[in-house]
Amino acid sequence: MGLAGTSVPWSSESEEDLKRPSLLHVLGELRFPLEASVFWLSAVNHPWPRAELGEGKPVLLIPGFMASDLTLAPMAAFMRWLGHSTDYAGIWVNSDCPRETIERASVRLKKMHREHGARVVIVGQSLGGLYARELSHRHPELIERVITLGSPVKLPRHTSHVAVAAVARSMAVLRGKEKGCLTESCACGIRIHHRMPEVPTTVVYSRTDGIAHWESCVDPTGSELVENVEVMSSHCGMAVNPDVYRIISDRLSIEARSRSPHLHAVTAAPN
Repeated sequence: MGLAGTSVPWSSESEEDLKRPSLLHVLGELRFPLEASVFWLSAVNHPWPRAELGEGKPVLLIPGFMASDLTLAPMAAFMRWLGHSTDYAGIWVNSDCPRETIERASVRLKKMHREHGARVVIVGQSLGGLYARELSHRHPELIERVITLGSPVKLPRHTSHVAVAAVARSMAVLRGKEKGCLTESCACGIRIHHRMPEVPTTVVYSRTDGIAHWESCVDPTGSELVENVEVMSSHCGMAVNPDVYRIISDRLSIEARSRSPHLHAVTAAPN
């Protein structure tokens, strides 16, 4: 295992070699309503691991690019039903400068940690997952676990669907940072590259993701703190997908790690 916070060199793969989602997978994003329906049908008989009174974990939810906190409302309600406490990052449309968004999320994170007296679990979808990982590097002592859902940790503007990449580039132009925003040269302090995680991290990805190519969503560090978990889901549908909910509920049921400064390796739970 490498040293926490260190970087793993990129492969020799050029930007031209990077893959984007296929047209078939893009069209597959239309199955989002079906995934939501399947969840409620499959939830009836599943033995969800509910927390005992007073033993639930605080969970901070961060939405994806151009999405709002409201997109994660069903997930928040589900977690509260399991016995956990939830809060949002305070995002109406996730299109602001990454530095400003992370600073606001940091305030929420510190507030939750102070109020609950416990480390916080952060669940981030897509771009929200990148922010969750950045928070874990800035405040590892405040975070219990990070769970990312379809988050492109490898050159997001070069591995996402061309329409999404175009919107991201346009937002960067408006900020006067076309060549830097959400890239390796981002001047806001977000290091989007192979940096070793400092807290247990569950990376959820789907080979049928129609927004971010699945290979870019897999953590490449080989860290003992990371588990890459595959699901069958659309990108947008991860917020309501039954398999994703099972993974999240299982990880939330794992006993909180020690307060020791030495981090424990991730403990995998059955899917």
